Amino acid sequence: MSVREKSVKAVKPPAAPTTDAVDAKASLLLRKAADSYAFPALDSVAIQFGRSLRDLIRALGVSSIQVERGDAETISFADWTASTAPAIFWRYHAPPLKGPVLLAAPRPLLLQLVDIFYGGKGGLAAEREELTDAEERFAARLGRDMGLQLAAAWGDKLAMEPELDCVTGDPAKLAAVRADDELFVQRFILRGAPFEGRTIACAYPLAALRGVAGAEPVAEMPGAANPVWAGALNKALRDVRLPVRSVLARPEISLVKLLALEVGDIIPLGMPRHVPVTVAGRSFAVGSIGEANGNAAIMIEHIEKGPNHD
Repeated sequence: MSVREKSVKAVKPPAAPTTDAVDAKASLLLRKAADSYAFPALDSVAIQFGRSLRDLIRALGVSSIQVERGDAETISFADWTASTAPAIFWRYHAPPLKGPVLLAAPRPLLLQLVDIFYGGKGGLAAEREELTDAEERFAARLGRDMGLQLAAAWGDKLAMEPELDCVTGDPAKLAAVRADDELFVQRFILRGAPFEGRTIACAYPLAALRGVAGAEPVAEMPGAANPVWAGALNKALRDVRLPVRSVLARPEISLVKLLALEVGDIIPLGMPRHVPVTVAGRSFAVGSIGEANGNAAIMIEHIEKGPNHD
């Protein structure tokens, strides 16, 4: 009797997910590649922001200006500020990014814009270190306008509302960023007289971008996937009012003297040079006592660090 052999068809194991499939599930903001990070969504952000910068400068009175995207690079904060100087820096508090957003423009560009704003043709005055009051006001106004344009450029990707918190020509005053922090810098080059070749830069700390892109696991909150909800919650939290207190003196007297006190008696106080400042009952800072605009005031000299150095 012959034996009938049955052919056995090998069953292949399930194919491993392709790179494209993994990328499709990855965050739109971040893609890990070898030993570096790429931020594909920032390309479209840069396109929109570049158009907004063009429209903003045209609205100031330079109708023929064009804005060209320059190269983006990863560079340390110290190297970036050194290569940009002399410049005006704008720093923004931009949650949910876990770090600031920085903009920078050459100081001569700001002076030219001020000249045009007040009816000139963009002539460049003699270079100087200090800005006039009018130039400082213009720099702050320009910074607020660029912050609105930046928020619009991020609009369909992240509910970001950048708040301008520092305008300075001294990079040492950008205290939220350390010299060795790495930045992802995008550049926007102005084309056309009188700004030909001037460059405006937008810099994001890499740590901030990786934080929102999901490189670090975070606890998911209800509704966190909805950027409108997250933006509304963040805005509501910023408007919460907290009690700020400082104890100027804590005199001690004996029980006998306490019981003997009468109306008109004086308790001497020893005023310390530094006093603690608390927020909602928690230690927040240390300050010194002084006066501002005819009122008693406290100048913050040191911000306390939390257990995680936050």
